[in-house]
Amino acid sequence: MSTPIHVSIGNFNIDIAVYIDKAPGIDESVNARDIDIRPGGAASNYAVAVSHYGHRAVLVASVADHLLVKTHLESIRRLGVDISHVTYLNASPGIVISVIYPDGSRSMIRSLGANAYLSPDKISQEILDSASVVHMATLHPERAAGIVERVHGAVMSYDPGIYVNTQRETLETVLKHVDILFLNSSEFNELTSKIKPGELFKLGVEVLVIKLGSKGAAAVLGDGSIYHAYVKPLGNPIDTTGAGDAFNAFFNASYIDTRNVMTALRHGVAAGALKTLCKGSILCWNRDLFIKHLELSTISKETGMPGF
Repeated sequence: MSTPIHVSIGNFNIDIAVYIDKAPGIDESVNARDIDIRPGGAASNYAVAVSHYGHRAVLVASVADHLLVKTHLESIRRLGVDISHVTYLNASPGIVISVIYPDGSRSMIRSLGANAYLSPDKISQEILDSASVVHMATLHPERAAGIVERVHGAVMSYDPGIYVNTQRETLETVLKHVDILFLNSSEFNELTSKIKPGELFKLGVEVLVIKLGSKGAAAVLGDGSIYHAYVKPLGNPIDTTGAGDAFNAFFNASYIDTRNVMTALRHGVAAGALKTLCKGSILCWNRDLFIKHLELSTISKETGMPGF
């Protein structure tokens, strides 16, 4: 049996992480405990996590033709990600400045740069046809709409992120083709203020996954079943950046391996918890520690939405 292929479509960023004890006020300066410059972007984080899981990962992104970008792309290539479908442009790099607080929470400032020029019509049909999973990460629905109709046979997953507030009609065009929809709790509240969960399933969504941060994650199915998974990180969280992307990757990979939502949820929360224990946007892999998190994860069937 061939190894599943995940095509991850979205951003590749240079992440500049600044670790501080408190946020500065106006005209105030504070000393950073540490600073880190590393690769990031939701699609890139997802692809690296997929590779750690043991599936094949292909990154589709538009990036700046810049030495710093090429250096950090090479670092994720060494982690197993196929970067041959990345397009280089004469544009500024995508950059995210993350301010990380002592409890691992963070604030972010984004500059899209070359990411803004990702063109769906330039994505190889061959690579889409080879996919077991096509995952769209923080991709505007107008761009996602140009991809979903070209995907045949693969599981389609979508994490709209900040674009969940796009107008209803544009989102519905995409969601008619989405099998797995990932949201965090605030995005869930935003989306369901205009499209009720029942309507999402009527559009074609099979699994609605809500990431609840430190409270774990929940999956809602079209028959009304709700499952909740949770595991406490085995250590103090250092950096929560990318934890949701690691969750998405391990959920998808486990789901296509098992077709079991409960198993997929447990894999997702274990990967997300592991990610919080290390600096950086991408999952720093420790198989033994991941297995410990997986073994300690709990799963339950709920009568209402946990964490709300």
